[in-house]
Amino acid sequence: MTHTKIWHVTSGAEFPLQLWKNPQVSIELINVPLEEWQSIEFNREEINIVFVQVSKLEWEKFNQKIIRGLDTHPQVHFLIFCPTEAGISPSNKGNFLLLEYPIHKLELKWLIDKSIQAELYKRVSLEVSTSCLSNIGFFDGLFELARKENQDKADALKAYEKFLEYEEEIKKSQDKLNQAIEKVNELRQKELLELHERIKAQEKLDELREKELREALELREATQKVLEYTAIEEKGMERIIRAQDKLFRYSEQEIRELMAENKELKKRLGIPVD
Repeated sequence: MTHTKIWHVTSGAEFPLQLWKNPQVSIELINVPLEEWQSIEFNREEINIVFVQVSKLEWEKFNQKIIRGLDTHPQVHFLIFCPTEAGISPSNKGNFLLLEYPIHKLELKWLIDKSIQAELYKRVSLEVSTSCLSNIGFFDGLFELARKENQDKADALKAYEKFLEYEEEIKKSQDKLNQAIEKVNELRQKELLELHERIKAQEKLDELREKELREALELREATQKVLEYTAIEEKGMERIIRAQDKLFRYSEQEIRELMAENKELKKRLGIPVD
């Protein structure tokens, strides 16, 4: 089992996580005073993670030195800076990680687990590559034997290939059939949509026709009312004219009677009458 060491470099802060079990590696936490970070000795057989907890003042004082010493160190697999207060920002770029304040414990545990897993994969890949290179002669002999056996079974393989080709053709035919079915379903769906649109259009047309009919009826009623009002108005005008004629006739008769009375009075008084 691979051993992992988490070097907790701090001036007194507690490591924010409880150590957990990993089925592939053992994990050990080692506290190191911030002033003594240069005294750390790394073992190349182990996975080394350096976790530095610093305040804003400590970051400004130590970050450049620690980054230069550990960020590209061949035995340091992950360098993390964890602020203990807000206001810290990176002063340069590198492979290290500067967490944001306040720290998220689940995120930190996930980062550490992923860095350990990545290093394990790297080591396993390197071991496989090394093993393959050292046993290349063995594999050459194995491949030669396999080629001879395959030569003896050439006819069987050809028959099997023909069967696979036939199976592939059947699969292609089935795919084409499925595509045709899908195309038919798409056309049916399209027809249904078009029918639905036509029905909606017809309903809209019927609504417009009904609206036009209502408006025509309303216009007809309004026209009839205007005509009725005009007829009433004409009747009233005729009455007024007849009344005026009657008034004029009455006035003319009255005037004649007054003139006759006037003449009669002049005669009585002995006044000459024209």
